[in-house]
Amino acid sequence: MAALLPAVRFIDGDDHDAPSHLPYTEQWALALARLTRLIAQAQERYLVIAYPLEQDSYEQILAACRQRGARLRVVTLAPTLTAAQSDRGGRILTDWERQRIAQMYLEGYAARPFSDLVLDTSATDAQASACLIAQWLAR
Repeated sequence: MAALLPAVRFIDGDDHDAPSHLPYTEQWALALARLTRLIAQAQERYLVIAYPLEQDSYEQILAACRQRGARLRVVTLAPTLTAAQSDRGGRILTDWERQRIAQMYLEGYAARPFSDLVLDTSATDAQASACLIAQWLAR
């Protein structure tokens, strides 16, 4: 996705450097704090941030974008659960990842009410999905 947009920076929300011994809720809070800080400091025209949002984290990201004078567009990648739990794109999922994906689907991550675009990526590869999103953003 980031390669298709001009003046862009990709930020991996899971790349937060939080100690792995901390409970997940604390790791996620540190990740969110890092993301809001990076949004505030960014100089690029576009930020592509890969991070699963809940309502409260969405509101924090939205506030950071508004404070920066930036527009937030939320794209939810929502393949079918079967596709999400399959080994795709050369990546082999662990049993823990498959269980976490199922839990996230139960928690509604694939259908967030604040999503501007929900994209079923079951039948597309990453490049095709990125092109669809870039075309949507250009509208």
